[in-house]
Amino acid sequence: MAVCVAAGFTTLLDSAVLGIGVPSIRASLDASTSEVQWILASYSLTFGLALVPAGRLGDVVGRRRLFLFGLSIFAVMGILGACASDPSMIILARLGQGIGAGTISSQVLGIITDRVSGKSRAKALGAYSTAGGLAGVSGPILGGLLLKYFDPDFGWRLLLVLNVPFAVVTLVLAFRFLRRDRTTRSGASIDPVGLCLLAAATGLLLLPIVTRTSVVVAGVSLVGAVSAAVAFWFWERRYAAGGGTPVLLPSLIASRGFRLGTTVALFWFGSILAINAVLSLYLIEGLGFAPLSAAFIMTGSSLAMAVTSAFGWRLVARFGRSAVAFAIVGEILVVLGYTASVNLVPREHLIPVLVVLAVFSGVASGFVDAPNRVLTLEYAPAGANGVAAGFLQLSQRLSATIALAAVSGLYLGVLGSSTSYGSALGIALAVCVAMLALSLVAAVADTRRRRVRVE
Repeated sequence: MAVCVAAGFTTLLDSAVLGIGVPSIRASLDASTSEVQWILASYSLTFGLALVPAGRLGDVVGRRRLFLFGLSIFAVMGILGACASDPSMIILARLGQGIGAGTISSQVLGIITDRVSGKSRAKALGAYSTAGGLAGVSGPILGGLLLKYFDPDFGWRLLLVLNVPFAVVTLVLAFRFLRRDRTTRSGASIDPVGLCLLAAATGLLLLPIVTRTSVVVAGVSLVGAVSAAVAFWFWERRYAAGGGTPVLLPSLIASRGFRLGTTVALFWFGSILAINAVLSLYLIEGLGFAPLSAAFIMTGSSLAMAVTSAFGWRLVARFGRSAVAFAIVGEILVVLGYTASVNLVPREHLIPVLVVLAVFSGVASGFVDAPNRVLTLEYAPAGANGVAAGFLQLSQRLSATIALAAVSGLYLGVLGSSTSYGSALGIALAVCVAMLALSLVAAVADTRRRRVRVE
């Protein structure tokens, strides 16, 4: 479990630290809006798409082998990104890092679901979320220090290799403590057609978001995305009927509880990452704060999430899905508070208000992320825990890909036609509120469904 937590910290540190460095990368390499969107979104795209095939390969060649391979790829791509001479090199490195991180994460989820169940699984997933919270605390602060004491053109390069030492330490721990793969296992299958169709649907949906295209091209792209999604649906059913293990098991789709829990995670995860991304841009470029100062302002969120994730599962075990629903309501109020404060509160009083709101946001995250994962995986059919966990995280990562690209692009696009940073942030956060509202609808629906089932 220590190795799994260390791996979670290492991969999530990468996500936490990037937001604080984007303004420096943007200025140093003269990155366009589209390139900034891809830098933010590319990691989540390949992270999500790597989860399922890596999970299948872990069944075949062993989880330890795949874990070590993914961690090595992750570290190497971090070094390549730091050596980039233009934004496209960073994007390619981020795509590679996403593949490594997805490979690692699928093995971590497989280890947890294979070896523990019940309350022990809830504790394990809570520890994994706590690692993410700690990464969210330390990443921006360490990144801010690097950008403060080194030349900005060099500081962001150090920032991109910040996770490499942690990856090396995790590799050593994995070699020492992970159970060796005794024999390879057969019978696991990979669904390449399904993955290609899913990637096509996501890519076609992203195209009009991250590039300036005509209305006709955007329309064709969206029609193609819908067509690929429909083809994915029918292919999955056919593949499962033929005896293969598809990306999306029909039995999972048949479970209303799993569908609702996945919907909660889908809209929650993407909105939270998008909120943090645009807030970092606003604090550094809009208010002129140094990256370190911006990091300290946002630290309360990650710290509160780390604390509440450690015991959040206890509260949810007592109050069930309703606790998650109330936490989502709390997050909606926090985002509305962000919007009101940046437009109404005087600058001299703004910082303490943002710090308090960030802490409340972290508390809400601790009561949603890991608890929702536990509640959702309760509906996984027998023998499909690993597949269910993989698809749940896949949905989160694809949501993050689209949300990061769309919300950051909207924020930067509004700034292109207006000098009001507060207005740009308010419009971007309005999209996040809408996503959180959809997450809340799913949580309430599952709460009612559970009550009916108990009665």
